[in-house]
Amino acid sequence: MSYKKTIFTGTLILTFSGFLSRILGFYNRIFLSNLIGAKELGIYQLIFPVYMLCFTLVCHGFETGISNLASRFYAMGERKNIHRLIRLTCTLSFLLSLFLLAFLWEGAGYLSTHLLHETSAAPALRIAALSLPFVAVKSCLHGYYIGLNRSSVPAASQLVEQCARVGSIYLLSISVYLFTADARIAAWGMVVGEIASTIYTAFAYLYTSLVSEKNLFRKHSVRHDFVSRSTQPFSTMVREFFSFSIPLTINHFSLTIINSLENMLIPFMLVSYLGSQTRALECYGTLTGMALPFLFFPATIVNSLSVMLLPAISFSYKQKKMMQIRSTIAKSLHYCIIIGIFSTFGFLIYGNILGNLVFGSEEAGHYVYLFAILCPFMYAAQTLSSILNGFGSTRQTLYHNLLGMAMRIFFILTMIPSCGIRGYLYGLLAGYIVQILLDLFCILKITTFPFSVEKTLLLPAALSLAGGWLSEHLYQYLLLSGGLHPFWMLIICGLFYCAFFMSIQCLVERFSV
Repeated sequence: MSYKKTIFTGTLILTFSGFLSRILGFYNRIFLSNLIGAKELGIYQLIFPVYMLCFTLVCHGFETGISNLASRFYAMGERKNIHRLIRLTCTLSFLLSLFLLAFLWEGAGYLSTHLLHETSAAPALRIAALSLPFVAVKSCLHGYYIGLNRSSVPAASQLVEQCARVGSIYLLSISVYLFTADARIAAWGMVVGEIASTIYTAFAYLYTSLVSEKNLFRKHSVRHDFVSRSTQPFSTMVREFFSFSIPLTINHFSLTIINSLENMLIPFMLVSYLGSQTRALECYGTLTGMALPFLFFPATIVNSLSVMLLPAISFSYKQKKMMQIRSTIAKSLHYCIIIGIFSTFGFLIYGNILGNLVFGSEEAGHYVYLFAILCPFMYAAQTLSSILNGFGSTRQTLYHNLLGMAMRIFFILTMIPSCGIRGYLYGLLAGYIVQILLDLFCILKITTFPFSVEKTLLLPAALSLAGGWLSEHLYQYLLLSGGLHPFWMLIICGLFYCAFFMSIQCLVERFSV
């Protein structure tokens, strides 16, 4: 499979599974918001700053390091080295996860009281910690599959995780006489989902390593007319893995610390603005548990593209294929900005309706409308960071992300007490703009790439305005005519908006080549 087809196919598979997972996730959030309420949903969201610190240590560096080395070993036909790497990383990650599990289990009460300032978060934090050994093993295996450009298994694992999570929460809810309807139900759902997806991924890996991978490497060796017979010394492989994964882990852990501080400060500073701890938790739960997931929904495509970009650009950069890299950067940035502009106008038009219709919350709809402007900046920042990591500039990525987060924290501390949640929006916007500019500066020092303001910014904005205007009038017509449930009217108008935008955009792309 060619370079472009590999990225496109992997992105398409991950995007499809991501969309299905997010649809299931939306159902789960709707169900949870009705079952446990906004306050308990806020408490559940509050445990993630602490949980994600541990998650980062056992997952991020291991998964990305495996992906990088596995793609290199695969290119050289060194099948044995790949499995030696998997055994090593799974063992280390699992042992580290057990240590962190014990730490969270024993320290949940102290962390909830003194760090999260919410003692009732301790039970949910203890339950969530039980998932760490499973996500540790699963992330290593996912890195293996991404490195081999076989994204179908991580994609299917994502779906298994969501199905198991939603199903387990539903079963717990009908046994509510055994389980109190609070944040613990959501935490148990997360644990069951991770266990199910890890079991699936482990069985898939066993099948791949025992049966299908022999054919995979045989086809690869025929295509390239060679198979490397050498086996890299174990010590060299370990040194290469940690030289790549440790800086990434430190980078991501540092970012997670700042991000966790950011998430803990939001409800704390909202108390100053709203004057009530309960109201602050409800506001935080509505924003992070209901509104922001809408904005992250289109980001599924950008997330999938970012996952595939890092190993692809890393491999091409080592082979000095700069023309190929320029084309990849230009197209990936072009499409992620288009998706961002399309999403912004869609949420501006239908944000308030979505909040009322899906969650029955005017506040959630207001937040979707308010934060819609972030989409192009958020998606572009993620793509550029992945490109910069592909060049091996992980230190620069860290500095840029830290600076962007520092700006957000500054806005949280200074603006939320006087402006409320709008202060957080201003901080996000400023942070993403700074990060984008710094990432672009570093990328342009390595290589230039073509960028068209007309095709990437002006045309998508004009198409979004036209499509949004037409779809909004269609919605008003259907609303006046009656006969349809508002949900189906929204689906029809949303599909019309997508079809109008995509058809005109595709025609322009085709005839401008």
